[in-house]
Amino acid sequence: MRRIIHMDSDIPSIFFPMGNPKSGGTCEFATKKCIEYCPSGQQINKHERYSLNFFKMNDAQQIFEKLLVDYNTLTKISYNARMLQWFVWGDCPSALTNKVAEVIMLVNAKKIPQYGFTRNKELWKTVPSKDELNIGLSVDDLEEAKTLSSESGKMTAHPDILSGYAEMIFAGKVVTRCNGWWCSVVETKEVRNSDCSKCLKEKTGCYS
Repeated sequence: MRRIIHMDSDIPSIFFPMGNPKSGGTCEFATKKCIEYCPSGQQINKHERYSLNFFKMNDAQQIFEKLLVDYNTLTKISYNARMLQWFVWGDCPSALTNKVAEVIMLVNAKKIPQYGFTRNKELWKTVPSKDELNIGLSVDDLEEAKTLSSESGKMTAHPDILSGYAEMIFAGKVVTRCNGWWCSVVETKEVRNSDCSKCLKEKTGCYS
């Protein structure tokens, strides 16, 4: 059976096609810098296309039911994290904003922790910041990211492209810096292996 969730290391995740919508991608709100430095390799695979088409062709309840089946299958493996990550590659196009937001809230009602990153500001505004649910708005300018976080009470993310780290911002302050391999906690200056399950347990990182 084909899945709409695939693994990013040990994390069940949503992957959509990266790149310009005119070429089949979903990065409708991407900046030139974002596209240029995207770590995806600028390639679209059949799994990403299938996931996107499934979201397009089905309603929120159908997507949620399929997502739950896939999630339960993947989390049967003991070392896989019990959480869902949104948009490892790609993003939420404007046409899917309301549907994706509805799916996220259905997943939240099942008490499955979720985090992710988007440049779709409307999605970011629509999805509330709740316990074990944070969708961060990616913003290239650090000061703008801090201001938006401070004003909204939500997570924003600043991609520090030169270092390869993403800076997670809450209440206008950088809390952690993560590159998928290493995580640096700003307040304690602790540098450790990137472990999203540990961040969830300790309420830090994307779960601050």
